[in-house]
Amino acid sequence: MSTETSTAPTAEKRTETPVERLERIVAARTSRLQKEYQGNVSTAVAALALLRRGINQGPGADARILGHTVADVEPAPEKLRGDHPTHAEIAAHAAMTLFALHQQSQRTASMHRVGYSFGRSARLLGRHTGNPDAVRARFTAVATATSWEERLHHARGLIQQLRANGIPLDYGRFARDLYYLQFPSGADSVRLAWGRDFYRVRNADDPETEDSDGDDADDND
Repeated sequence: MSTETSTAPTAEKRTETPVERLERIVAARTSRLQKEYQGNVSTAVAALALLRRGINQGPGADARILGHTVADVEPAPEKLRGDHPTHAEIAAHAAMTLFALHQQSQRTASMHRVGYSFGRSARLLGRHTGNPDAVRARFTAVATATSWEERLHHARGLIQQLRANGIPLDYGRFARDLYYLQFPSGADSVRLAWGRDFYRVRNADDPETEDSDGDDADDND
């Protein structure tokens, strides 16, 4: 008597996309640095100080921060030829240096938190400051900037306000957004997502309490 054995089909493991890789790496690095910074680990304190100085510099200007910014974000070796940074490296550098500014002097609060999109955090900022029009103007300036330098200038101002009001930002997601903002078609999608989060109107029956004053959502990192 013969017996037949059946094996269940093996599900193929989906390959991580370059943008997913960028988001994962930036999220992991910000989570680690903020934890070590809050623990007063000297290497993290020094790293964040160097990263802050790199805000107005290009991705390759300071070799001391490359391990925290562009290292490993680009999985395709063929894209690493030439003297210019890739779109992923540009996004990673911007996200990590802005995070360093955001986390500055925040020894107990985590300024990188999963789920806080740029639009959501800007909306919370308008509520916390009581000046939503001014926040909206800066938020719109980031979204509609016509040059990368202009975008980072306005983003830096908004990040400083987020820090002053203790409002976090999801830096993995922000890095992904910064990547797509470098392409016309991707920029439209990012602006749409930001706008939806910024102008979202809460239903009176919505049990969500994330936007209440004194918000202290759990750190998901």
